[in-house]
Amino acid sequence: MFCSQCGQPIKDTYKFCGQCGTKVGMTYVGKRQEQEAGGKEEVLHEIASALSLKLQLAVVHGQKSDLEISSVLTDGNWKVGTKKVEYSACLLADSGSRTIIFWERINEISNGLGVLFSFKTETYKSNGKTISGNVKETGCGFGDKVIDYEWDYSQVRHMVEGVAKTKGWEFKTVLLKGKAMY
Repeated sequence: MFCSQCGQPIKDTYKFCGQCGTKVGMTYVGKRQEQEAGGKEEVLHEIASALSLKLQLAVVHGQKSDLEISSVLTDGNWKVGTKKVEYSACLLADSGSRTIIFWERINEISNGLGVLFSFKTETYKSNGKTISGNVKETGCGFGDKVIDYEWDYSQVRHMVEGVAKTKGWEFKTVLLKGKAMY
């Protein structure tokens, strides 16, 4: 079970979220529904735990999807410019087909003049639906390092897919975010 406010995992016996203090609503469902919901909640809990513990990503129970995943890879700011690189993903767990539907992207926003010295290496390949590879960037402004990050494009996708498959769920990536939302 996850907190409806902050998305943190909550034990079934808790009345309040240990992270944000939101009251947990308890509802009774029939035995069959409970087992089906438990399968979905179990796989979502395992995915959220793996991503937040192993990769230190922000993972919350979303308003429009089952899980929303994010990380700010870099947020550089120097006197004459800025650069922010963010990773975001969302997934939908379809109980009927027992399929995890997964969408992800990296967004880069830059303003002003670039950093004085920037070193970026990027290797990737794509099959039209997914990207695999790495990007690493380091950049210096006026004497200080302002950009420093490294990202493996496929690490989150592989972790989510691995958890899904070990729990007996199928895994599917989509190009449009709306397909991984309610």
